[in-house]
Amino acid sequence: MIGAVIVLKYHKIDFYSFLPGNDHFVYDIKEDEGITRIHVKSSPHKCACPKCGEESDILHSTYVRVIQDTPLRGRQVFIHANVYKFECNNAKCTQKVFAEQLPYAKMSAVRTDALNQFIIGVSMFLSSEGASKVLSLLGVSVSNDTIKRLYDKIEFVDNPDVEGIGVDDVAIRKGQKYATAIYDIKTRQLIALLEGRDGKTFREWLNCHTKIKIVARDRASAYASAISDILPDCVQVADRFHLLQNIIDHLKDIFKNEMPAEIFIKEGVILDTTPEKIYALRPPEEKALRAIKYDNSPPINADGSILEYDDKNRDLSSKQYSASREKLKKNKT
Repeated sequence: MIGAVIVLKYHKIDFYSFLPGNDHFVYDIKEDEGITRIHVKSSPHKCACPKCGEESDILHSTYVRVIQDTPLRGRQVFIHANVYKFECNNAKCTQKVFAEQLPYAKMSAVRTDALNQFIIGVSMFLSSEGASKVLSLLGVSVSNDTIKRLYDKIEFVDNPDVEGIGVDDVAIRKGQKYATAIYDIKTRQLIALLEGRDGKTFREWLNCHTKIKIVARDRASAYASAISDILPDCVQVADRFHLLQNIIDHLKDIFKNEMPAEIFIKEGVILDTTPEKIYALRPPEEKALRAIKYDNSPPINADGSILEYDDKNRDLSSKQYSASREKLKKNKT
C-alpha cells in the first residue's frame, strides 16, 4: 500500500534489565541450538557527538550490532542491539552522522566489556591455546590469537601524583626472570611493572614520583635503600603478607625457646614431669577367640593313649655319641 506507515511495537521485558542502562531496553529473548539471543533496542534519548560534544536528538537511522556476552548456564549469549545513529546539530562540526555508544561494549567491538574481563580472568594462569579450549567448555567462543590481542591491549596507567604505593617483586619466569610490580594503595590497581628486582629501575621510577608519602613493601633491602635515598621522608611499612609472615616467624621463635619439646596432659591437667610408662596386656576379645576355634587338648593314639613327641632325633649308639662319652670319661679322670 503506497503511503502506508508501518509502526513496530517493542514491549519492554524486565529480564536482563540491568544490562542495557537507562537509554536501552530488552524486548525479546530467544534460545536456539544452545545459544541465548538477547534483543536490545534504544529508547528515545539524546546523545553527544564524539567530536564536538554537542548533544543531538535528531535520529538519522538505526542499525543492528551482534555482540557476544558472558555465558549463561554454559550457553553462548549474543546481544542483538538495535541502536541509533544521530545527526550532529553543530553546523561547524565535520562529524555529520555518528553512532551512539553502548554502555556495555566499545564501539565496533564484537564482545562486551564484561566478557573481555571474563576471558582475561580465566586465561590469566593458562596459555592462550589452553584458555581458548577451557572457555569453549564454559560457553565462550574465542580464539587463542584473540586472547593474545586482548593481553597486548592491556595498559598500565601510571599516576605521577600518587601518594601511596605498594611494591613487591613478581616472577615473570620462575627462577629466571623477575620484575618489580607497583600498585596504587587506594585503587589497588597495578600502575607500573619494572624490569628486574635489584632496585635500579625502582630508583628511576621514584625520581619521577616525588609526591609519594607512604610505601608498603616486602623485606627486600634493595627497595628499602632506594626509598631511603630518593624519598627520605617517606614512611615505609610492611605489607600485609610480610607483616603476617613476621608474626608467624616470631611466634615460632617463642615456641622454640619457651615451650618444651614434649607436653604431657592427664585428665585435662598439664603434668610437670614425664609420667611413668604403664605396660598392660590387652586380652583378646572373646569374639576373636571363638572365630579361631582353637583346641588345646593333647593328641591321642588309636588306643586312646596320649601321643608324645620327641623333637630330638638322636642315636646313642652312633660314633658321634660314643666319641663324646669317651672324651667325657677322660676329662673326669
